Amino acid sequence: MPAAPALDPQAGAAVAEAMPIDVPPTGTVRLSPARSRTVTIAGFGLLVVFALWAASEDSLWAMAGIMGAEQTGLTPEGLGLALSGATAGGLIGSVLLMVVGSRLGRAVPLAVLLVAGGVLKIVEGFTSDPTAFIIVFIAWNTVYAIAFMYFVSTSAALDADGRWSGPLLAVYLVGSALTPVIGAALVGVLGFEGFAVALGIASFVLAVPASAIALLSTRLERAAAHEETLR
Repeated sequence: MPAAPALDPQAGAAVAEAMPIDVPPTGTVRLSPARSRTVTIAGFGLLVVFALWAASEDSLWAMAGIMGAEQTGLTPEGLGLALSGATAGGLIGSVLLMVVGSRLGRAVPLAVLLVAGGVLKIVEGFTSDPTAFIIVFIAWNTVYAIAFMYFVSTSAALDADGRWSGPLLAVYLVGSALTPVIGAALVGVLGFEGFAVALGIASFVLAVPASAIALLSTRLERAAAHEETLR
């Protein structure tokens, strides 16, 4: 997560070369009107993208048990194993992300993760073997967990004071509550295979705006970091 930017008033002239900001005498950073509008648009765009992505991800979570049982004959014990493995996969993904840190930026990793997650969701919809279903489910959830953290990191970098991080989590909680209804409706219309394909396509499409917003957040964070070196 990026740290909240702090500014020495005497460094205002040097910071202006890094990004167009106004430096008030109180020592806080205020973006120029044009840049502020850009960040605001990016913030609302991130909320929409994240809401749609989270709904597609949690819809699979909601329907995984029924899908596994009807497609592969997955037993309740097998489903429990899949859910436990998915939790472990998410924890492992978190550790890996801590090791990697911000060295890869956000835009490319987020795009890759969303595309990979989309592929895994499609594969899950066409899997007929219970063991393969469990393995793909765990792999997908590991990717899901890492992508989720990249989304949160992106929102924090847009405004380190939490202007977008708070709404991002609120959108996720509200959307996740509706996913059983959304997932059941999609399965009823498209069937399990069509359901999985629709979720995968959603991830592919959302990868484009998500990576663009992540790129903007990375540039803002680097500008803030550059300012810190000039203090």
